[in-house]
Amino acid sequence: MRKKEPERQIIFSSPKRRPYGARLSLLLEKHTEFPMKGECVLLLSPEVIVRISPRGNDREGEIKQNWDIFVEGFATAGEAEQAGLKIALGFLCATRYSVRLIYHTPLPCSVYDRTQQKGFSATASVHLTVVQGIGNIVDPLNKIISSPRPIDQNLLVACELFAAARIETTERTRFLGLVSSLEPLAVQQKYENVELIALISTFKESILNSMINGKIRDSLVGRIEQLKKESISMAIKRLVEETVPNEPGAVELIEEAYSLRSKILHEGSTDTDIEKKGREVENLVRQIFEAKIKEYLVH
Repeated sequence: MRKKEPERQIIFSSPKRRPYGARLSLLLEKHTEFPMKGECVLLLSPEVIVRISPRGNDREGEIKQNWDIFVEGFATAGEAEQAGLKIALGFLCATRYSVRLIYHTPLPCSVYDRTQQKGFSATASVHLTVVQGIGNIVDPLNKIISSPRPIDQNLLVACELFAAARIETTERTRFLGLVSSLEPLAVQQKYENVELIALISTFKESILNSMINGKIRDSLVGRIEQLKKESISMAIKRLVEETVPNEPGAVELIEEAYSLRSKILHEGSTDTDIEKKGREVENLVRQIFEAKIKEYLVH
């Protein structure tokens, strides 16, 4: 029986058999201390190759702050895109969300053909704000990239919003971002109560058959349709109850945070303790994200 050729050998020696890769560009904070000055290759499982290529000023002894990240060796563009998205989530987790993804395309990674150099294009940058060794990156990347599940897009967006909010420069914008980062994970359930659905339908028909101004009527009909599912605040409350059931006061904290969020957005007000409340919300949201990531990795 012919011995199977190792996957990594195929990736390195036969680019046409595994032509596709995905790229991210990472921008490290000025004082971030990663012990890496030259190109680094991480051999992740299952046999995934991640190449980190620092670039920038070449002054001797300087640790470069800009990285190009390549995850490569895939037979299809779709496989490469999924790997790129998982690597983005992995870096968010590895740096404990002290990052910011900046990109100008729908996704925080670009797919390229390794056999065509012109296919390279930087579409994302990440701002790392913690001090750690390169080894701390490998474990989260390994766990996420080896998951057989497709990337959870809502989880990626939520982590991205949370990470971006943490480095906002004002307390109000930081607080708003932290609270809002839960929304992508809060799936609004539809009500199944037959009597309620019948009442909503009757109300809708009454509005449609009324003499109310057309624009107002259309707006009311749209809002009536929303009554068929729970509110976003109710969905978030349920998310907290199910994800951190043993965390005392978690639901009350989120309810208070959303109330303050509404006052800030709709009244332009603030709170004298907004910095303290922001820290409390950040700690709780971090716990929720960690629980959801574990859930993603298990299933």
